[in-house]
Amino acid sequence: MTTSLSKKDFVFTPSHFFHYATCPQWIWFDVFGDPSKKKDASDFQTRLREQGVLHEEEYIKGMKFTKIEAVDIQEALTATLEAMTAGDPLIYQGMLEAKIDGTVYRGRPDLLEKREGKSSFGNWCYIPIDIKNSGEIKEKYLFQLILYSMLLENVQGIFPAEISIINRDKERMLHLVTETDKAKTKQEIDAILSIVHGNRPPLTLTSSCQRDNPWADECLKEVEAKNDIALIYKLDSRAIEGLRANGINTVKDLAEADIVSLPKISYAKPETLQLKKLQAQSLLSKEVLRRSEVSIPEASVKLYFDIEGDPFIGIEYLFGFWVVEEGKESYYKSFLAEKPEDEGKMWVEFLSWISSLSDGYKVYHYHIYEMTKLKQLAERYSTTPELEKFKEQMIDLAKVVQDSVIFPLYFYSIKDIAKYLKFSWRSAKAGGAQSIMWYEEWLEKGDRQILEDLISYNEDDVRATEVLHQWLVNK
Repeated sequence: MTTSLSKKDFVFTPSHFFHYATCPQWIWFDVFGDPSKKKDASDFQTRLREQGVLHEEEYIKGMKFTKIEAVDIQEALTATLEAMTAGDPLIYQGMLEAKIDGTVYRGRPDLLEKREGKSSFGNWCYIPIDIKNSGEIKEKYLFQLILYSMLLENVQGIFPAEISIINRDKERMLHLVTETDKAKTKQEIDAILSIVHGNRPPLTLTSSCQRDNPWADECLKEVEAKNDIALIYKLDSRAIEGLRANGINTVKDLAEADIVSLPKISYAKPETLQLKKLQAQSLLSKEVLRRSEVSIPEASVKLYFDIEGDPFIGIEYLFGFWVVEEGKESYYKSFLAEKPEDEGKMWVEFLSWISSLSDGYKVYHYHIYEMTKLKQLAERYSTTPELEKFKEQMIDLAKVVQDSVIFPLYFYSIKDIAKYLKFSWRSAKAGGAQSIMWYEEWLEKGDRQILEDLISYNEDDVRATEVLHQWLVNK
């Protein structure tokens, strides 16, 4: 089970699956990039990891297991092997490692569970279990568990027939491993190793890169310097490969391309490519392009709406409105759950308020989050005829933008667009992730200034939504 490593050995760990899923460039920069230019994890990302650890600790509380305490890799490997050889029923934080075809694979499954079955140990074997603060077995989790299974096969002589994930509700989700699962994991590993060995993946930009990839700034600099087609908003990475195969590598190439004469491009219909061509032209000219006339229902009372929620706690803690009524001064209206247990009270107050609204209002928001959360909260607490009426008046400005306008932007969040329209948030730290961190900090410290910062941010969000609306109908 122990492995003698040389300085040239590459160590493959489960984290590589997460990095690759976020952005293949993460793998590349980790191997070939300048470490000094790698950003530290954000407070939000740190909180995600902490929440995962807390969930794990909560689940194992009171359980009987053999914990592998050793920090040193070789000591941990030895202790894990001894526990498995002894037939310990449950092993926590065991260490597994194997060198296969010149690559060292290493992993530390949350739990190794003893099962009946023939193995090198005797009439028992082990299966891997991971504890995740998630509601489903995501593909990257599946890859991770199959890697553990590969390492288990190396030490016990058989590949575990099943794997398990403990989800956020502490429910056990069993998965029987198929040959297809194994093949897909092998493909994923080969793709990652190909990058490690110097085959750089095509450049791409995604919103998840922007949020999660510590190399995002470096990647953006490079893409901009090359004027690469990766700058095109929501252009599928597989479509990018197809365009490059046809000599279209830059924004300028795409802006000037004859889309009709191009051969079929995978994951991009001709009408999609025509749209992306317009996006390229917008980026080149640095001007907004109108695809069609904007049609937005108007009203004498306009409600600009934004919800803030905390995924760590699983609540929505702030409903914010910018209220614009003809002949009256505009104002900000909010509903706040100062404590998580106040969510239901906040919901009742919100329902009471909308029941007092006169006919003739419209509700403007940006993207589907608000509608989704209203439906969830109605299921969790209660609904009313007034709520159904309220939802019928909701207009998603993100869809209006999608159908009618092309901005010279790489990303289309409300913040990207509003900043382009010269709107500024009062806090330089403003953002959805920062809002969550403010709320968590408020719960921890009880500092009302933190709460005021959070509320001000939400007010800026709804005012930004008004700015977008007014621009759409007046420009």
